[in-house]
Amino acid sequence: MAISDADKALFRATIGRVKRVTNPREKVQHPRPKRPIIIHKPLREEMILQDLMSDDPTWIETDIDTEMRFRRDGVSPRILRKLVQGDFSPEASIDLHGLTASQARDALQEFLYFALKQNLFCIKIVHGQGHSSQGDPIIRGLIARWLPLQADILAFANPPQRYGGRGVTLCVLKSQDPFGKFD
Repeated sequence: MAISDADKALFRATIGRVKRVTNPREKVQHPRPKRPIIIHKPLREEMILQDLMSDDPTWIETDIDTEMRFRRDGVSPRILRKLVQGDFSPEASIDLHGLTASQARDALQEFLYFALKQNLFCIKIVHGQGHSSQGDPIIRGLIARWLPLQADILAFANPPQRYGGRGVTLCVLKSQDPFGKFD
């Protein structure tokens, strides 16, 4: 069946400009639609969660031998396993050594805001194991309490010793641009 000239013209007008593929094995790049980045407001501004984000160390886990692991409902267990094995490379990191609990909380929230704005996938939080603390490891315990409260953190865990072990926490963040670089 032959295609009429009118049908050809209609097809070209509907499709628009096209680029001939010279190598059929070459990947075709499609433009991705821009979506607005939505960042949840910091937890310190939400009155209900203010007490949970407090820097009061009286009810935190201070045992340095416990592993920090968390996976939000609906997140694949494979993500947590890859974090524990150190399979994800962090795209940014923050070092909280030497900070007070209040300073660490504020620095962590600023860092998370930056990471979400940059649409990062994996971040690294260096908090130490608490050996230089007077008494119990405060920052490490507070990190374990604060991170699950952040809606944009999907999972976190301590990586293997070669990446910092229990003195480091790797976090996987929710993609703010699902049609961006992670699809």
